[in-house]
Amino acid sequence: MAGNKPTALERFNEYYSIQDSLPMTVCALPDSQTTPTWEAFEQEVPDVFKLASELHSFDTETHNALRRLGELGELIHTILHQQNTKLNALLGYVLRNEDHPEQRQSTLAFGAGGVQYMDNQATFELGQPLLLKLFIPASTQHSMAAIYSYAEVAAIEESDQGRIITLAFTRIREDDRELLVRASLHAQTRLLKKRAENREE
Repeated sequence: MAGNKPTALERFNEYYSIQDSLPMTVCALPDSQTTPTWEAFEQEVPDVFKLASELHSFDTETHNALRRLGELGELIHTILHQQNTKLNALLGYVLRNEDHPEQRQSTLAFGAGGVQYMDNQATFELGQPLLLKLFIPASTQHSMAAIYSYAEVAAIEESDQGRIITLAFTRIREDDRELLVRASLHAQTRLLKKRAENREE
């Protein structure tokens, strides 16, 4: 039933999100443009975003497989990591063309359901469709990743620090949603480790 369709904010809250910063770009759609169909969206996603996502997933699977090989696996992993570093540099150069300074923002929180960020200049309205590009930095175990998606404004909240905007995904590839799940868990592990280190000091 149409009446049971979840709101954008409910869709955002369906997934775990973590307070952490990721670079992203937020672009309002022209008045004449609407959120594309799923089929059109799949065709629209730039190849560089698909490649970044595939490399990130490959790194995860490869690292897990090599870990089971013991010392030999570590050696192979070191060699692959060196090559991966060069590939990351090239991929980063290409992706910079997708990152427009005037649209650049950083998340306050992110998850598989969407993102939250602060923007006191935006004049967005609830339900407004947006083009959203997320950039996940490289780590010691993973190559960098980039996510091309569409979202809608799910909430606008005025706080003491500024205007907090919540965006819920409306179009995102399932592989990219899973990538965000892993990225949020990785961020949680990193933040918990940092807190533990701070307590020991």
